[in-house]
Amino acid sequence: MNETISPLRKFAALSSIGYAVGSQKLLLNIRHEMVNRNDSTKSLGIALLVFGGAYISVVQLSGPSPPSFLFDAIRRNGENNNWNRRLGGFFLWVHVSVSYAINSQALCSSINRLVTPIFGGVANEQNSINHNRPSSVRWGILTLVVAMSSYLIANAVPFFKDLVSLIGALTSVPLTLLLPAILYRKITNQKLCECTGFASYSLLIFALVFMICGLVGAMSSIELDWKHHGSPFACD
Repeated sequence: MNETISPLRKFAALSSIGYAVGSQKLLLNIRHEMVNRNDSTKSLGIALLVFGGAYISVVQLSGPSPPSFLFDAIRRNGENNNWNRRLGGFFLWVHVSVSYAINSQALCSSINRLVTPIFGGVANEQNSINHNRPSSVRWGILTLVVAMSSYLIANAVPFFKDLVSLIGALTSVPLTLLLPAILYRKITNQKLCECTGFASYSLLIFALVFMICGLVGAMSSIELDWKHHGSPFACD
């Protein structure tokens, strides 16, 4: 039975796009860790070329009617001969693991820098903490809290597309669109509510509308799927 796609579902899909392109924010973390930052422009150009090329390739290979979960595009070869799906599942697991590792390390590093003054630590020029026992314990606690939070969120929203939409609306859109516009207007002494600086003001309005529509669509989609497909922490 074909499902009627509501406007809120379309908003959720838009925030999924925001999640996908928001991965480029990690390039700034990579630039920060580079030994020679003068090579960052060349590295950024190569990264964006490969990043964009991979997305275009996936879109072209998916065909005119791809499934909502791209993994389902892999054909089944029978009940006992699904090596291609197992291989695809393995690569999907690697992708999720690497993405989590990169994002969690950046998040934990930022939280660690914030809590350092509270515990009397001192950060060096590389924004890291002296490697003594208390800081190691603190890092372990931070990574454990982030891991448990990720587990709870992933199981509370047991629908991959809805989780992607929610993350895209709450984090990717603000970090990649809204925050740069706000910071630019701040350093150029432009008030947020004044219609000055056409480019930054347009980006600010667009990011706000994008974030609100995406968040409303994601929450509506989660509610519908909870109602019709399974409750939080369900194994259906």
